[in-house]
Amino acid sequence: MNATEKEMNLISDYILLPIVISIVNKNRLEMETSTAMLRNLYASAAEIVMNRMREDLNAVRLQLKELNICVIDSVETRDHDSVHYPYLLRGQSGRFTIRKEAVKAEVGRRLSRYITEVIKPEVVVHD
Repeated sequence: MNATEKEMNLISDYILLPIVISIVNKNRLEMETSTAMLRNLYASAAEIVMNRMREDLNAVRLQLKELNICVIDSVETRDHDSVHYPYLLRGQSGRFTIRKEAVKAEVGRRLSRYITEVIKPEVVVHD
């Protein structure tokens, strides 16, 4: 049984959002200990961005549960250019594969989208 585009997008969100959250948090922690004059502003903005990402991740988790999809992210495997995540979809097993370059590009794109939403909330960015 093949996953629909919507289901694959949810699996992708489930895998990529924690990566983006981790990157933003790492930068927030670095900013909090820096001597930059605007460190509090940057750290607060990062917290707002992470909160939005967490809200979206929680929504993704709920949708996956409703669709009976389980991503087994603790069993990821890697090869020279890709990362693979097994999942269960309506009782059938599958594998979500994403190239490492695509992860980097997608993380940058998502981070940019969330920052834009915080800085310019009237601008709605759709994927």
